[in-house]
Amino acid sequence: MAVGEHSHCKVCGKVAPPGADTCSAACQEIRDARLRTRRNWSALLYILIVVFAFLLLIELLH
Repeated sequence: MAVGEHSHCKVCGKVAPPGADTCSAACQEIRDARLRTRRNWSALLYILIVVFAFLLLIELLH
């Protein structure tokens, strides 16, 4: 018995339609929220790195 082409939901792991990342609208909302949170944390990290580099540069030039 061969399994047809399919993928699995990135949130719950259930079978999702081919080419889809999630199996339902609810899982898509969860995935979007997780991606938004991840993007926000990444932006915060980059801002902190820039601030730290700026403070280090100020200290070295002082």
